[in-house]
Amino acid sequence: MKTPAKLSSLSGLLPLYFPRALAGLDDRLRAHWLVRGAGPGDVTVVRRPSLPEAGLLMFELRGDAGSLVVKHPRNEAGAAVTVREREVLQELGADGRLDPWRALLPRAVGSPGPAGTFAQSRLQGVPADTLLRHAGDDPYAVVAPAMRLLADLRAATGRPRAAADRAPAWCAAQLTDLAAGTPRYRSGRRAAEFRALGRRLEAALAGAVLTEGWTHGDYHPGNVLLDGVPLQVTGVFDWGSGRARGPCEIDAYSFVVALRSTLTGRPLGGLVAETLRVGRIPDADRPLLALAGLDPDHGVADPVAVPLLSWLWHVTNNVRKSPRFGRSHGWLAHTVAPVLHECDRWAGARA
Repeated sequence: MKTPAKLSSLSGLLPLYFPRALAGLDDRLRAHWLVRGAGPGDVTVVRRPSLPEAGLLMFELRGDAGSLVVKHPRNEAGAAVTVREREVLQELGADGRLDPWRALLPRAVGSPGPAGTFAQSRLQGVPADTLLRHAGDDPYAVVAPAMRLLADLRAATGRPRAAADRAPAWCAAQLTDLAAGTPRYRSGRRAAEFRALGRRLEAALAGAVLTEGWTHGDYHPGNVLLDGVPLQVTGVFDWGSGRARGPCEIDAYSFVVALRSTLTGRPLGGLVAETLRVGRIPDADRPLLALAGLDPDHGVADPVAVPLLSWLWHVTNNVRKSPRFGRSHGWLAHTVAPVLHECDRWAGARA
């Protein structure tokens, strides 16, 4: 799809300067301001779902010849996310191994605007989580293409690596940022639970061989677009957590556990903690993981290695996006605490 000339450069669409005074106002008011900043022309602003705690405001700008998605940071954490996402999109665009899937990947458009504001191409399709609401008795048929795509990307960009050798990049930085973003786990009993998490990760990854390659880092049904008959993946967005040398396996598990949380209504933290407690991935998840080319028991001495690493990336990505996550009693209780409790129980049993 050709991007309209009016939207092809952020010099025309942006600078879209959002004064701090508007940061807490309704998105609709900011959308009207955005239209003013875009200048004359047939440009419609369409509000897109965005979470205040994620530190980002998202707009879709529609023109006669195409559309763009604009991300504007609400705060410094949001600015760091947009800067990083733009960098990742540029890396994706420069990686020739991804040429067969180029149409599925957004591309950064123009130059960055003020405070990290940037635009990217809009991808076509319907989010998988939206389609799941109408999937009837076979929700897995909806998400199967998303899992097969992971198998293709892993085969094209991945190579086996000893997980322990990659622990500094895959775990250490994440643990540091998670500790910094969750103040209540810095002292007392909770600090002991956090230390137990580090020991559980070290034990789980010992001897594990995982695939190093392009990793989305936040691969869930809301970030995958589908369309067509039969359904095919038409886009994957929100690459702010992406890494060219990440642990590929975590994308498949992140998708599956997010899907199970959606279908059952159970919090993600409780599902991961249950897997840690039982010591294996549930049988119900295995067919979907197989579509992504994964055997959860292959390449690991401890089957909880991938679930625990996936959870670590998920929670760390959230606290990096916004400090509100680390201060949210509800989010900590449902997403973080169950896993830390289970790690502490494991550590106590080995003492």
